[in-house]
Amino acid sequence: MRIDVRVTEQERDFLNTQAIQRGIPRQELLRARVLSEANQPALVPEIKRVHYSKGRASIDRAIAAVNRRYSIPSKQLEPLICTVICALNEKA
Repeated sequence: MRIDVRVTEQERDFLNTQAIQRGIPRQELLRARVLSEANQPALVPEIKRVHYSKGRASIDRAIAAVNRRYSIPSKQLEPLICTVICALNEKA
């Protein structure tokens, strides 16, 4: 059986983003939400955490990006950037 649903472009983009963040196709996200019981959360996977690259390359790219925009010495930037990358990678 097929059910057609009309959504705006913004709604479609929102659903796409939600599905991508959960690592499932949009159809599966919609199916889970449509078939869930009233007033019950849909059984969809949690949003996956983003893991940033581990290694020197990501630090070097970040330093270069900041240097292009601001005139801060690299020796001062590196500890700051490392702290930010570690905070983003920290498991909650």
